[in-house]
Amino acid sequence: MKNLFILFLFCGVFQLTTVHAQGYNIRINVNSMAGKNVILANYFEGKVYACDTAKLDNQGNGFFRNNQKKLARGMYILLFSPSNYFDLIIGDNQHFSIKTDTTNYLQTMKFEGSPENTAFLDFQKFMTSQNQKMQVLRNEFEKNPDKGKEEIRKAYTDKFNLADHEVRKYVADLSKKYPGSALATFVNFTLSPETPDFSAQVPEGTKDRDMEIRRRAFYYTKAHFWDNTNLTDSMLIRTPVFKNKLDDYFQNWVVVHPDSLYRACVGVIEKAKPCKVMFRYLLNYCIVYTFDNKIMGMDEAFVKLGEHYYMSGQVDWLDKEQLKKITDEVIKRQYNLIGQKALDLKLPTLEGGWVSLLETKAPYTLLLFWEPNCGHCKKQVPLAKKEIYDRFSPYGLKVFAVNTHTDKKQWEEFIEKNELFDFINCWDPNKQSNYWTIYNVFSTPVMYILDKDKKIIAKNLAVEQMVDLLKNEYKKQGIEIKN
Repeated sequence: MKNLFILFLFCGVFQLTTVHAQGYNIRINVNSMAGKNVILANYFEGKVYACDTAKLDNQGNGFFRNNQKKLARGMYILLFSPSNYFDLIIGDNQHFSIKTDTTNYLQTMKFEGSPENTAFLDFQKFMTSQNQKMQVLRNEFEKNPDKGKEEIRKAYTDKFNLADHEVRKYVADLSKKYPGSALATFVNFTLSPETPDFSAQVPEGTKDRDMEIRRRAFYYTKAHFWDNTNLTDSMLIRTPVFKNKLDDYFQNWVVVHPDSLYRACVGVIEKAKPCKVMFRYLLNYCIVYTFDNKIMGMDEAFVKLGEHYYMSGQVDWLDKEQLKKITDEVIKRQYNLIGQKALDLKLPTLEGGWVSLLETKAPYTLLLFWEPNCGHCKKQVPLAKKEIYDRFSPYGLKVFAVNTHTDKKQWEEFIEKNELFDFINCWDPNKQSNYWTIYNVFSTPVMYILDKDKKIIAKNLAVEQMVDLLKNEYKKQGIEIKN
């Protein structure tokens, strides 16, 4: 059995774990645990949170009880030790009893007053049997010397499909018997979309036929990814697998593009709107996912989500301070998205003149924010000169370097020491340009690549990555950078 990291928190501490109602009373009997504590805990994002503790008497009897609060629907676990536990369903009926033996709980488990959990236990046994059957079939197929023949592949495919059909029928029967239950929500959730056999739709002789079949299957599965998931039932939040499915969807099925990511986020969020708890959870998941996404340009999805939901008044559960933090992050990113034209900076130069970013004529411009006392800048700025300016300036590239520090002497000394004389060196000692907000400069160094029209084509990349990008950009123009 796997080990679980247990966080011993009361349900009332985490807002999604309890609801006010008629309370719960779950009686347990575990002979082998006489005199010991048993913990009732719920799942949440890969961890389990303790909700209640039962001290068993010398006969192994005890109970979990609360007359004021009813547990939120979901999958819970009965913990005998960090490595010894079993799952159960907490639905609408929260008055029942459990009797089991920890040495063989799957076979000895008995529920009284909870037909839903009896059915859930039978479901687990059935799925264990089906998984074993599928594994036997896979092993047989791999060992078959004729597995490359079409008729053999088809024969095994038919066997796999039959096993899959048995699972789907079992789930359908459970859903019909327990409509609207937590059990029905969960067992349906475990089903993947039933993808058609597109080989019958793609004629023999079609160019790249196998690829075309896979392409159609991919887009069908993506479109029907959530077909078996009731996103209006918050019980899914309290299962060990829901977040895994979200991660799988966004990491493996959503095209890596800000518009695609934004549409995918809105798609799941809007499905959940009838359930405020689920709506809140999915919106939070998506805003965090887009905020933390390290792929360049994906922050556009974060900005759009922030504007659509947080800045439109649809979020009523955050206090003013929390809402301001998200709003501020949206503002810091909305002016410097990939593909947008850079906003102008008109700044004084080291020599006492003035320079404009938008009036700087160059096929490509490195916009660099830095300061002489920054430890990271001391490494990255000379590296940017060597790897970017020295290599690409013969082809017209310029560096628009904004010093964010106010000590002119230190600025001059750094420029002289690192021979940055050919940079367009400027600063804003009186803080009049608002560059820190426009270009999200709250630490240094910060670097952007602008094209000839001053459109942002890259940001938040390492120097080495910017070199590769610039090589590709020049290559598009027929210029091969050899050095």
